[in-house]
Amino acid sequence: MFVVAIIVLSLLLVWGDCVAYRRYISPCSRVWVRRAVAVLFVIANILPYISMALVWLLELPSMVPTMWLLTIYALLSLSRLALYAGIMTIKNSYAKWIVGVVLCTIVALILIVGVVHTRKELVVKSVEIASARLPQAFDGYRIAFFSDLHIGSIISVSDMCRNLVEQINSLDADLVVFGGDLINIRYDELSPELQNILGGIKARDGVVAVLGNHDTGVYARDTITLPLEENTHLLKGRIAQMSWRLLDNETEWLVRGKDSLTLTGIGFSPELLEHRHSASVADSLDLRPIYERVPNDKFNISVSHMPQLWRKISALGYGDLVLSGHVHAMQIKLHIGKHEFSPAQLMYREWSGHYTEPNSHLYITDGVGSVGFHLRIGAPPEITELTLRRAD
Repeated sequence: MFVVAIIVLSLLLVWGDCVAYRRYISPCSRVWVRRAVAVLFVIANILPYISMALVWLLELPSMVPTMWLLTIYALLSLSRLALYAGIMTIKNSYAKWIVGVVLCTIVALILIVGVVHTRKELVVKSVEIASARLPQAFDGYRIAFFSDLHIGSIISVSDMCRNLVEQINSLDADLVVFGGDLINIRYDELSPELQNILGGIKARDGVVAVLGNHDTGVYARDTITLPLEENTHLLKGRIAQMSWRLLDNETEWLVRGKDSLTLTGIGFSPELLEHRHSASVADSLDLRPIYERVPNDKFNISVSHMPQLWRKISALGYGDLVLSGHVHAMQIKLHIGKHEFSPAQLMYREWSGHYTEPNSHLYITDGVGSVGFHLRIGAPPEITELTLRRAD
């Protein structure tokens, strides 16, 4: 989807650049001006392909440099398209330039705010989950939930992680849950320094985590010297060193007095990896072995990196609450009144926030880190404080 979007955008830009060059640049008598503009158009249009080439040809220590290229590309491309929308659709020669420049400026400012502010604006969202199945002793139980850290793509990653830990700890939650995609490409992005920082997250019932698609190492260029299985194994070891409990198709019990509930973490199987962005990934997936010894008369919290599994979990009689990430709202969310819109809606039925069905809740966090671009528009990094309530 991402590659297709880049190709479509590139074709639109090439067409727009050709029209703009023929109408406004070609008549210029200065040869150096025509050549300079042509070169700038070419450079602006090949930035994403330079970025992709760097990813696949070089084993970079982080994605930060290549993501900067894509971010600059997005800024140049979308603001340029806004300019073309004005100057190529309005006939009045004076008005079209005013409209084009205004549109270009608005789009550029929105993108710049997304880069310099929204991307770093870590917010805490509070959500209540009410269920008649919740044991009385867990009424008021609080979970701090975060996901999609993507360590290898964060600028000033140590500062971001310290801020994250400080805000999570300030919630004084009963349990902290991480929803997957801790790293971006390789296990060693989780350096000893970051292990020390993230290992400082505290909660009465500790920290539990699941793996996401990026945690498997599938995006590493060299999977011969670092096979997916080895990358995952080494990452699991580093997670354990932080005293996070990794639930890989496993269930544990949370106990309060004589009451208890179950907490299930769904691992990232090869089948999930193959169809990670597919809406139909759960159709042929058999989740029954994961819940085989889990009693369905207990309130169950399931953590699945991918929200597409929600209905499959619910159909088995589990997942009173399902916690997911993965989507990021594609880092773009438009707010119009009470309604929200995102390109993510083109790919995902559930893509951000709180969803309910009889006897089941799903919460999808917009994540903390970024993928592709150092940019978030209307979808700031998120920590979610979920409070469980017994509905009588």
